[in-house]
Amino acid sequence: MTKKKFQFPINYILIGFIVILLIFLRQMDQRVTVLENQIVTVEKVDVVKKEEKAHKISPEVPPPTMKGKIAIIIDDFGYRNDDVSDGFLALNAKLTYAIIPGHEHSKSFGEMAVKKGFEVIVHMPLENLANKGGEDSFVLTTSMKSETIQERVRTALNQIPMAIGMNNHQGSKASADQHVMSNVARVIKERKLFFVDSRTTAETVAESTMEVFNVPTTRRNVFLDNVDDEGKILAQLIELVEKSDKLGSAVGIGHVKPNTLKILKEHIPILQRKGYQFEFVSNMLH
Repeated sequence: MTKKKFQFPINYILIGFIVILLIFLRQMDQRVTVLENQIVTVEKVDVVKKEEKAHKISPEVPPPTMKGKIAIIIDDFGYRNDDVSDGFLALNAKLTYAIIPGHEHSKSFGEMAVKKGFEVIVHMPLENLANKGGEDSFVLTTSMKSETIQERVRTALNQIPMAIGMNNHQGSKASADQHVMSNVARVIKERKLFFVDSRTTAETVAESTMEVFNVPTTRRNVFLDNVDDEGKILAQLIELVEKSDKLGSAVGIGHVKPNTLKILKEHIPILQRKGYQFEFVSNMLH
């Protein structure tokens, strides 16, 4: 009996000890959990700080490369009023159309082009080295007096009143002549217009003369269709695109030809989707 009485309190003591031990272990587990959470928080803050520091140190990501700007002038409007000329009026891009004065459709085409949202300039006939005929009442020659040159330029501009500038038609001889180009520049400056040097000869002084007279000007970079072949025209268009990438902007000149129309109709939308911007030549002057 005495032995049983002695065992009774011992059992309570053991139970109490176990309870205290469980409470202690539970508290320890809670402390470990709190400590782990603190460590995780510190690690997260450290990661954020490292990321912020890395962001400040690393250079900014450069923006996507901008595509070049392209201006295309189409020469020789005025001769025709047909599906080809209508096709150019249906193109969805900012294009500049150069009209030769003195022809049946010169003024009417200019009016239609402006109404459709295109830019119009005068395609001024200049004397060439090959003695080709045409536009005899407008062509500017090296043998003319200053008054005659200026009068012909004014007459051409008056015939196409919607024109805001001029480029040269042919002119391998006259565009290399300071006398001729100075008189053209005087009238262009008087009218507050611009001049684009078609560069039909390496000896041209057209652009440099315009600069002397403070006439806004630029030059042709690529001829699109000197060879009237679809493959060759496309190759020249690609060259124009490459020059626009290299220089930032480039000017191409084509003519009112079915093959030129076909290539532009097919490839202008493709180039626009790639990010190339077609601009009026008036926006590329210096």
